[in-house]
Amino acid sequence: MDQQTLQENREREWVKRLFEQKGIDPLDVKSLKCPAPDVGVSLSDGRCLAIEVTEVLAGEYARRNARKKEIQQAQQAAGGIGWMFTRPANALDVACRIEAKVGKDYHVPNGHQLHLLLAAGTVEHGTMASTLLLFISIPELNQLTHDMLERSRYQHAYLHLQLGRGLYEWNRRDRWHEVHPPSCRSDAYPLIPQLKLQTGM
Repeated sequence: MDQQTLQENREREWVKRLFEQKGIDPLDVKSLKCPAPDVGVSLSDGRCLAIEVTEVLAGEYARRNARKKEIQQAQQAAGGIGWMFTRPANALDVACRIEAKVGKDYHVPNGHQLHLLLAAGTVEHGTMASTLLLFISIPELNQLTHDMLERSRYQHAYLHLQLGRGLYEWNRRDRWHEVHPPSCRSDAYPLIPQLKLQTGM
């Protein structure tokens, strides 16, 4: 299976997890072709969504703003590239992902709403992801990202903490708000037991 197919499979899976968390069973979830957003979704209420999907990785803000030598030193000290999957992610990392997406020129299919899904704490990277902690503050999210999102074409944005099942949603009226708090119970992590997710609410 080539990398493009693997990525499309991951994007559809992350969208399915989002709607499972929201208690919604979509009629259809399918990959869309560029320059459209990544995934098209049809819902039973008649709405059609075009969802741009991106993954939040810990340390993105630091890597983007650090000098190359500093990055190499951090990777060497932490034992290789795996460091970026084990460091805590934060609102600055989320803001970096949003900044990278808000300027894209999408071809949104007719009749579709444009949404953004930020997938965090994903399980696709194997056992290293089991130590991923995500520290999120809603006021900080709003301070860092609301203006960017408000100027964008996105009608909704979601931050989905897949390990811990935390879900945050943004729209122009309510800004960022918590839909479902992350859980620290062991039964919240069927794929990677004993993971503890922390949040700085």
